[in-house]
This record gives sequence, structure tokens and C-alpha cells, in this order.
Amino acid sequence: MNKKTITPIINLERKKRIWFLVKAVIFIATLFAIDNYKNQILEFGIPEHYLKALRLYLYADLWISFIRLAVVFYYQQKHKLSRGVKSNFILGIDHIANILHTFVLIGAILLLFNIDPINLITSLSIVAAAIAILSKDYIANMINGMLIMFSEEVMIGDEIKIGEVKGKVTDITLVNMHIVNDDEDLIYIPNSMVFTSQIFNYTKRAIRKVSFDFDLKNELATDVEAVEKHIIDVLGEYHHYIRNDSYVLRIIKINENFTSLKFQFVLHRHSEVREKDIRKAALRHVLKYIGDAKQKY
Repeated sequence: MNKKTITPIINLERKKRIWFLVKAVIFIATLFAIDNYKNQILEFGIPEHYLKALRLYLYADLWISFIRLAVVFYYQQKHKLSRGVKSNFILGIDHIANILHTFVLIGAILLLFNIDPINLITSLSIVAAAIAILSKDYIANMINGMLIMFSEEVMIGDEIKIGEVKGKVTDITLVNMHIVNDDEDLIYIPNSMVFTSQIFNYTKRAIRKVSFDFDLKNELATDVEAVEKHIIDVLGEYHHYIRNDSYVLRIIKINENFTSLKFQFVLHRHSEVREKDIRKAALRHVLKYIGDAKQKY
């Protein structure tokens, strides 16, 4: 996996491992007490189904947490991910673990009230089917979300475009994808839309091309070479991110009063600079150039 397709986040993995060890000691001690001192506990008036509920939750929680940590550790070692780095796969494993923890908690609560979860599910199968039909959109979003997480087509940190929305992927949940656009707006895209829409992934393309359009009055566009040189000069602080031979200023359309121009250049593949920062700096200087030119005429 390309390390550029994943985003550094606060390192919680080590804390999760430490917490698991602490929890394991407490849970195992509790299970040992339940298995070896069951009669004494029952003598205190605690119902047996309470112990069954507690045993189910403790055993299941330990196994789910252990398997989750083992899978994530193996994945990190296999792909040589540094600490503090999270990928789609880890995100997907986390969501699966959370879902399993939720089911286990529900089962334990049912046992706590002396209700057999299997019999309850069987008796409520018709109701469950009706609920599934009513919530089919939500279920579809969840399934599509899991498919996205376990694929490498769209990763956290990628710059993408879905429909009219363009920005950086900051998170993927079971319901939607979170995208931050150039205006720092947080946009939620339903996973079903992501899975069925055409997606432009600018991070994974072989060439990182940056471009922007602007219009000049025809009297200001008589010397296109001068305009191009001016833009290249004002991008001086970014030159080490940009391929020297990639600067191009093209005439798109000439109207009666205005000339439409497109300026574009190519970033080095592994440049860490954000495309929107370069585009913003260039556009500001273009506006300044237009303002200065107007004063001359």
C-alpha cells in the first residue's frame, strides 16, 4: 500500500493494547471467580442468569478485542505502517468490532432479564424482516461503507471529486463519507451515492495536475506570454514542488470583450504541498495583475 494514501492521526493503537491488557486481567479474574466460586455467589442471592449474562459479555468482549488487535497488528506489520497511521482497512475492522460488541451487549442484556436471545430472534423473525425492509437504505449504506473501507479505491486523505463535490476524504463511517472542500466545509456523502457515482481520485492519478481558469479583458490579454511569466514568477516559493517544464497558459475561448485562459502545471508525484494552497496563491496574484493592468489603461 502506498503510504501517501493514508493519513497520520493521533496514535491510539498503543493505548488500545494497554487498555486490553488491563481489561483482560480484570475480566479473567472475574471469570475465574464466577467459575470457581459460583455456589458462594449464588448464596448471596444473585440470580444464575445474571452470571450467564456476565460470562457471555466478558468472554465475547475479550475475544473480539483480542482478534481485532491481532488483525490490526498483523496488517500494520505486513504493510510496514508507522505508528499513528490509520488506513481504510483498520477503519473497517474497527467498525466490525463495534458491531460485534453491540450484538454481544444486546445478548447479555437479554440474558440479564432471563430472555433467551435465540428464542427471541426466532419469535420476532417476521418483525425483524419488516424492520429490515423499512431500513433497507440504511443497511445498503452500511454494506457499501464496508465495501469502501476494505477497498483501496478511495482512502482516507485522498483528494477526490464526487458529482459536484470536490475535497479531501477525512473519514468513512458506516453511513457516509466525510469530505472537506477547499472552503473548509465538511460535507457528508451517503455511502450508497459514493458506491454508485463516478469518482475522480486526484491522489491516485499518475500525474498531479493543477489548473485554474480566469478571464481577461481583450485589451489586457494582448501579451499572453507576459501573463504566463508573471504567474510563474509569483509561484516562486512553490517551484521546488512543480515540474519546471509543466507550466502552460492556454487560450480557451475568445469572446467579444473577454478572453478565457487556463493556466496549468504538474506537481511532483510525492509533493506534500496542498494543491489548493498553490491555486489560491496564483489566483490572488492574477487578480492583482488584472488590477494593476487596469490602472495602466
